[in-house]
Amino acid sequence: MIKKQKLCLAIDTASDISSVALCDTEGHSAVSQMQVSRGQGEALMAMIQAVLDKMKKTPKDLTHIAVAVGPGSFTGVRIGLATARGLGLALHIPVLGVDNFSATAYGLNKNITIVLDSKRDDYFVQSFDAKGNPLDTPALKTASQIKKASLTVCGSGAIKLAQDIKCKVIDPVQETALSIAQIALNTPEKTTEPHPLYLRDADVTI
Repeated sequence: MIKKQKLCLAIDTASDISSVALCDTEGHSAVSQMQVSRGQGEALMAMIQAVLDKMKKTPKDLTHIAVAVGPGSFTGVRIGLATARGLGLALHIPVLGVDNFSATAYGLNKNITIVLDSKRDDYFVQSFDAKGNPLDTPALKTASQIKKASLTVCGSGAIKLAQDIKCKVIDPVQETALSIAQIALNTPEKTTEPHPLYLRDADVTI
């Protein structure tokens, strides 16, 4: 019996730019990304179809799905998780969660503080060592709380933070969705259940 090759579909709708990636264990991959303000659900399905077409695959070829769990946009996180869970249920394949801190730190191979834009006057923050292992727990911090000599930062809030404190900014090595897929394929022990990572309560007015 021929063993089915692992093929992972990864979804990130928690970030400012939504991205979808398809990746196998032989290093073949396809990525689609788009900045979406409305109709994120419809755009997401088109992006998924696009990466499948690029690699000449169908949904039945997928062995598992990985999805960004946040922190990030409340609406975006929910859309990504709902889509991933729906596909996983329909295809009878596992769904893995990957937080956006780990995805941003993936492949940087250096001590790094991941700083994600919270869209307010603070930041979502977590630090990692050169092997991509977390050095602390995810937290919500202001610039003054983050301030540290010789800090190297990466992420959607990095440039904004650098305007407030002295720090070195570096870019991620690739799209978040591709990192999520590779984490799921290569280090599944670093994945989580597909539940949202919220560091702040949602703004709800009744």
